[in-house]
Amino acid sequence: MDIQLIYYFVNIVKFGSFTKAAEALKVPKSSLSKAVTKLEENTGTKLLVRSTRKQSLTEAGRLFYESCLGPVQNIEEAEKSLYGMDNDISGTVKITVPEDFEVFLLSSCIQSLCEQYPKLKIIIHSTNNKIDLIGEGYDFAIRIGPLEESNLRVRNIGYIEPITAVSKQYYDQIEVNHPSDLLNVRCLGLGSKSTNQVWRLTKDDVTEIVKTPLVVETNQITSVHKLTLSGVGVSALPTFLCKDDLETGRLIRILKDWRYMDVPVSLVSPQSTINSKRLKVVSDAIVTTLSHTFS
Repeated sequence: MDIQLIYYFVNIVKFGSFTKAAEALKVPKSSLSKAVTKLEENTGTKLLVRSTRKQSLTEAGRLFYESCLGPVQNIEEAEKSLYGMDNDISGTVKITVPEDFEVFLLSSCIQSLCEQYPKLKIIIHSTNNKIDLIGEGYDFAIRIGPLEESNLRVRNIGYIEPITAVSKQYYDQIEVNHPSDLLNVRCLGLGSKSTNQVWRLTKDDVTEIVKTPLVVETNQITSVHKLTLSGVGVSALPTFLCKDDLETGRLIRILKDWRYMDVPVSLVSPQSTINSKRLKVVSDAIVTTLSHTFS
């Protein structure tokens, strides 16, 4: 099998489109299209489903890409070493993160990487949807919450500790000494399929589960934070997001003796990224930076 065809195919998937791959590889778009067609003809297998607007991998294409990505990256790294470029960290790294996440936590890390490695390009896609890393050509994903079993590589970054918070303004109007008191106040939070917000709080060996309606629900934690600050209601916020507000008194922590279950934060990547020096540098930088926040 022609290795060049495989190389083109891997990069088409990695960059997400024929156009972007052609720009990165500095080859005509038509060459990439012909390469995929020839690869499909040689294998007798449909690998990519193409339309005028997007492309997607078939199941066979997904398995083939996953199998080829590691070896292609190994060849690239070997080539750099052969030409004395093994310390030259360059190329594109694609990362998907939850909405709002990189604004608060990844900015300094990305800035440092770009200053230290000027030939490195980082693409960040913010979404709360679960991205298929292999199928859409992503190198990393930052995931919040428990993970399902998969063949992906997982590095634990740390844990988010939520707290129950309220503005000084609204605090003076309410009395919340027990989780059940949340039923008597205005509550706001992230939207979900459920019609109620579920508050699961533990004190010593006692766990209380309270379900309350939300007066406001949103899909961004920063919006919950701002609305809480403005006195709209009570919310559960991650400590890293409201640390300054707690110190200045703009926000007040209530139900201090009642804790939520800590939420794991993970860096997830295809197994093939293990052998890439470029990706290891980025992975280590992200984990090191974020672990200080969630330690």
